[in-house]
Amino acid sequence: MLAKDKWLGPQLHSQSHFKGKELIKAIDQATDLAVSQGIRVLQTHFYGNQEAHVLRHLEIMNPPQGARIIDAGSGVGEVARIMSKARPDLRFTMINFSQHQLDISPTGEQFLPVLADFTDTGLSPGLADIVMFNSSLCQMPINHALSEARRLLKPNGELFVSDLAIDQYREINELYATFMPLKTWQDVIVKHGFAVNGEAITGTGYDIEHFRSGFGDNELFDDKLSGIQPFVSRFTKKESNVHIADTLARHEKIAFEFSGGKDSIVTFDLLLPHLDKITVYHVTSGDALPETREVIERYKKIAPNFIEINGNVKQIHADFGIPSDIIPVSSTDMGRQTEEPKHLLQSRYDCCARTIMNPLHNRVINDGNTLIIRGQKSADKLKGIYKSGAVIGGIELLFPIEDYTDEDVYETLSERDIEAPAYYGSMNSAPDCASCSAYWDEGRADYLKENHPQHYKEYMAKLAIIQDEVMPYIESFNREIK
Repeated sequence: MLAKDKWLGPQLHSQSHFKGKELIKAIDQATDLAVSQGIRVLQTHFYGNQEAHVLRHLEIMNPPQGARIIDAGSGVGEVARIMSKARPDLRFTMINFSQHQLDISPTGEQFLPVLADFTDTGLSPGLADIVMFNSSLCQMPINHALSEARRLLKPNGELFVSDLAIDQYREINELYATFMPLKTWQDVIVKHGFAVNGEAITGTGYDIEHFRSGFGDNELFDDKLSGIQPFVSRFTKKESNVHIADTLARHEKIAFEFSGGKDSIVTFDLLLPHLDKITVYHVTSGDALPETREVIERYKKIAPNFIEINGNVKQIHADFGIPSDIIPVSSTDMGRQTEEPKHLLQSRYDCCARTIMNPLHNRVINDGNTLIIRGQKSADKLKGIYKSGAVIGGIELLFPIEDYTDEDVYETLSERDIEAPAYYGSMNSAPDCASCSAYWDEGRADYLKENHPQHYKEYMAKLAIIQDEVMPYIESFNREIK
């Protein structure tokens, strides 16, 4: 059995699996074979025949009049077609990464086909009354899919899951699928901000014989999928404040990683009722703007438990070089040994890791925290790979504003009469270091020149060093490309 902390993030389900041409080709071929045999409801288990199965699910869902339903992994749209025939008032958004399956799906104003990976659909938030996974959640990166489902649902919207439960957690590589015990399924979904809506229906009236026959070898099936049974469950999207409170209640030691930027300020405000249970951590780089220090000092007075960590960026630069968005070969490990660079450079991410991320993470873990809260949003250009609700090495993650956009953040700040740091008028993100010589797309030069002349002088001096080290390589490149 795989380590328990993996059950929230199956590693075999990277997005590349779902976008790979070979996989899509195999799915399309299997689709044609199934359709030629009269199988259009592409699911692992059935309740009676195909139509009866879909109508049974419609009965369990009991969608409100005129509901918008998102079919996550819609196959050839047969579920949507049968449900629409019984309930013409319903509207379906069919999300699929196979254009071939969408091409043979039903058409009409009640059906909206969307070619997308469900981990990142690009659709507007809050548009669905129901998101349904019919034998599809098991074949998706579960954290990402559930976070996207929560984002797409209206307040108090519902999640419908029809899948397979099993006696113990298993990843089945041959099926690109993950199956879990019923209790584990429910725990995973609850951690992503959903409440169980009624008791799960397990097995009764359903059969998996056609799924078993697809293996060809019953011994292989029993070996891979012992104890397997169908289950159908409904969940309701929790309000944000309820989701936060329920998540905090599961933990005794909780860390909030606070940068002082706009996203962490909004997250801090959402956490105000719970600050007595939370330790707020901030890493000061040693080169912060006065505007950042002002924010930190203000929130230190509010938080009863506030820990500030020294990132010591100047020492990091002395040891590894200043950060740059272009790294020449002379700054690689081998290059430093063979080419004797005039100036040491390091990548922007290496510098951030050494100065901010590693000191912060090490302290948070060493203090024994089992829940980490961050102001990370799905809409962020730069963000971690994990989603809210994931459990990594026994540590649960909570991103209370994950489904916010930048516009949502600014609107929240305005509504709550909170002033964002002044640099957001010119820069597009919060700088950890005033004179950081990387992140050239942030708009730093203009802001420093107008507001902090000394930092601007230091910044331009660093850029001159980078130019001196990088330009010989750029000139060589330009000669070659001509």
